Amino acid sequence: MITDEKREREHKFKDLLARLVKSPLYKDKLSECGLNGMGLDRIQTLPLTTKEDLRKAGAFGHLAVEMKEVAQYHESTGTTGEPSSSWFTQEDLGIGGRQLKECGVRLTAEDLVLIRFPYAMSLPAFLMQQAAWQSGAGIVPASGRTVVTPYPRVLQLMERLRVTVSAGLPREFELLAETARLIGSTPSEHFPALRAICVAGELMSAKRKEHIEKLWGVPVFNMYGSTETANIATMCEYGAMHIVERDFYVEVLHEDGSGPVAQGERGYAAITTLSHHGSPLLRYFNEDIISVEHSLCACGRTGGKLTHYGRSKDRIRYGDTVLDAADLQEAVYSLSPAPDAWKAICQENGLHVLLDSHDSGKWSEEAIRSHLSGKLRVPVTIEIVDDFRLLDRVELVKNVPSTKPVYVQKYS
Repeated sequence: MITDEKREREHKFKDLLARLVKSPLYKDKLSECGLNGMGLDRIQTLPLTTKEDLRKAGAFGHLAVEMKEVAQYHESTGTTGEPSSSWFTQEDLGIGGRQLKECGVRLTAEDLVLIRFPYAMSLPAFLMQQAAWQSGAGIVPASGRTVVTPYPRVLQLMERLRVTVSAGLPREFELLAETARLIGSTPSEHFPALRAICVAGELMSAKRKEHIEKLWGVPVFNMYGSTETANIATMCEYGAMHIVERDFYVEVLHEDGSGPVAQGERGYAAITTLSHHGSPLLRYFNEDIISVEHSLCACGRTGGKLTHYGRSKDRIRYGDTVLDAADLQEAVYSLSPAPDAWKAICQENGLHVLLDSHDSGKWSEEAIRSHLSGKLRVPVTIEIVDDFRLLDRVELVKNVPSTKPVYVQKYS
């Protein structure tokens, strides 16, 4: 049975194919593919788009609209290599905001949203801003990674303005919580107006989510996407990450991209952006490891439910044991207390794990080693650190915002 939703997706896919060939990358890539009559049921006959394709294409190589239609340009952070480019029209930004509105946080006109995502070059801050405005909510642009809004100032803003929703990288809320502790407050008690936290831009396993919720005493809603694609999936109030299927076709493939894995199994993501105009993507093999399964959620949504396990570059193999970043997070954040900072170093015969906690006196090094090696099924050595190698607490509490230069000074 062909539903209205399937008809809409097929229509969007046909429109996408017409848009793709307007970009130099896809004009060449699809020149011999015979696109006439192509439907989503035949998408696997079309070539994958790799990160290397995007890098070789350069900033303008997959721009599919005229420059007069461009509203914003963004670049990825380059954590997996050279940054890749992405162009957005005003319509694209509006669609991106609508994608985030599907998050279970349910923004309203009564909300004041503090946005801690970086505003420089990255995308999530702007989409969160769009989602807030579309909901009638106000925003506080407290950008991360800037000297203008150090951590103590952000906490002051949250308290003084009675912020109801905060959004940023998961790590930001761990660091803000530690800053709050250092200056003498308890996040879960000190911000009574705060009702929810939205995160994106980093991996967040179930145990990490649980940890941040415990720190702040409010529900945490995760979102999955990238600078190249915008937001692919959002978390509902029941903790499920639902793919925004009106805008994306998501495949889960074998490592070599040869074909799909079984439903619910881990594989490599290939993302097709059905709605994007500025720089649309076909079967973007983004090097993320995900699984997708179809189920009826308690929130009422059907369709694909996505789980993100991390990037392929972070996958670790020891013999027959395969560990993704999510496996490491689940093990580390199940420690009691969970660390304030941590790092896993791959060695020839196992993992060396560095841990930092203000509450490390409650840890037993042997118990931690046994716990982690049992969870991860590989030999683990432990190092509990109390210096600034993992977390510089002196820098964390500095509250000296950047100011404009003074050009004229008068006698006092």
